[in-house]
Amino acid sequence: MIVSIFEHIKELEDMKKYPKELYAIGNQDLLKLPKVSIVGTRRPSNYTKYYTYVLAQELAKRGVVIVSGGAMGVDAIAHNGSKPENSIAVVANSLDIRYPSVNRKLIEAIEKDGLVLSQFPTTFRATPWSFVVRN
Repeated sequence: MIVSIFEHIKELEDMKKYPKELYAIGNQDLLKLPKVSIVGTRRPSNYTKYYTYVLAQELAKRGVVIVSGGAMGVDAIAHNGSKPENSIAVVANSLDIRYPSVNRKLIEAIEKDGLVLSQFPTTFRATPWSFVVRN
């Protein structure tokens, strides 16, 4: 179920400009835990793949939630390393769209066991500028 959230989230206080609305699917209690963002290239080297996975896995073991974008490459590797139940995906499209389609199962698993966030209303498809805004 997609819900609009905008209750007091302390991280928003640190932002000069933040979204007017924020939509969520999943476990909002993850917002209360320590978080680390891992983002990077969509075409990582083998070295980057390995260490991204290990870093996300080790942080998750220590109770740190991994925040990434659900995109191909480093984002997906970070979410897989931390496992969906310890992931927050901040996406560049609306929550009724699973993008990129290659990560559909991963995004659905994060919706079920983790948390997916978006500032975009229903039916909004990712655009080059929405990735910049999302970041």
